[in-house]
Amino acid sequence: MALREEILKPIKAELDDFALQYEGVACSGIRLLDDMVLHIAKTKGKQLRPILVLLVSGAYGRMTNKSIKAALAMEMLHVTSLIHDDVVDESLLRRGKQTLNSIWGNKLAVLVGDYLYARVLNILVEIDDKEILKTISDVARLMGEGELLQQQNAREYNLTENNYYEVIRKKTAVLFSACTKIGAIVGGATAAEIEQMQEFGECLGIAFQVQDDILDYSKNLDTGKTYGNDIREQKITLPLICALQNANETQRNEIKEIYVKETLQQEEVDKVIQMVTDLGGIQKAQYAIDSYMNKACALLEKLQDSEYKKSLLLLVEEIATRKK
Repeated sequence: MALREEILKPIKAELDDFALQYEGVACSGIRLLDDMVLHIAKTKGKQLRPILVLLVSGAYGRMTNKSIKAALAMEMLHVTSLIHDDVVDESLLRRGKQTLNSIWGNKLAVLVGDYLYARVLNILVEIDDKEILKTISDVARLMGEGELLQQQNAREYNLTENNYYEVIRKKTAVLFSACTKIGAIVGGATAAEIEQMQEFGECLGIAFQVQDDILDYSKNLDTGKTYGNDIREQKITLPLICALQNANETQRNEIKEIYVKETLQQEEVDKVIQMVTDLGGIQKAQYAIDSYMNKACALLEKLQDSEYKKSLLLLVEEIATRKK
C-alpha cells in the first residue's frame, strides 16, 4: 500500500463526503465564478489541512459532520490565502498549473478569494461553535499580519532567525495549528489535549514551510513551481539567513548586489542558489526541519494508539520527506 493511501485509510469515507461538499462550492449559478472555482479544484494540492482536522478528530474518538464542516472551512481559508498570495507575488504557476490571476487577472482573482472567505463564514455559522469561530478569526488576522511582515522584511539582509520564524508562524504554521486544534475540539478532547494538538500543528507547520523554502532552492526537482522564486521576489528565507551567517564580507556583498536588482537573470538566480548551498544554508535549514519533526512526533506519542495516530505519524514522515 502506498504511503499516502495508508495515511488516508481511516478517513476515506469522511474525505469522500468532504469532496462532495467542496464540489458544491462551484454551484453558485454564476458561470464565471463557477469556472474559476472549478479551476482551483483542478489544481488542488495534498489537502493536508482538512486531513489533519479529520485525523485528529478521529484520534479523540469523535467523527461527525461537524468534523467535515470544519475541514471544509480550513481548506477554503487556505485556498483563499493562496489566491491572495499569488496576486501579491504576481505568480504565474501554482502546482504546475496557471494561477487564477494569470488567466483572469488580479481583480477577478481577488474577488473570488473574497467570495471563498465569505463561504468560510457561512460554514462557521452552520458549525455554531464560538471556540472554533474565534480560532479561525484569529488565524485570518495572523495570516494577514504574516504576509505584511514578509513584505516588510523583503531585502532585509540583517533578518534574524527569530524574525523569520515570526513570519512563518503567522503566515503558515498558524493554519496548521488551527487545523489540529479544531480537530481536537470537534473530537471532544480536554483543554490540555487541545493545547497539545495545537502545539503539534505549529511544529508541523513550521517544518512544512522551512521545507518549502528549501525546495525553492532545488533546481533539479519537479516541484510544480518555478525554482528560485523567493530569490526573484527578494524574500529572505531560512536557507539564505543561515548562508549569510556563514558568509564572509565579500560573499555577503556579492549576494546583496544580486538581491537589490529589480530583475534577475537566470544565471544570477543560479549563482545565489549555489552560494547558499556551498555556505551550508540548505544543510542548516534541514537541521531545523528535523528538530521540529522530532517535537511533533513526541507530542503525537501522547495520543492513545489507534489507526488515526498511526496515520498522523505517517503524515509527519510524508511532510518531512516531500519533494514538492
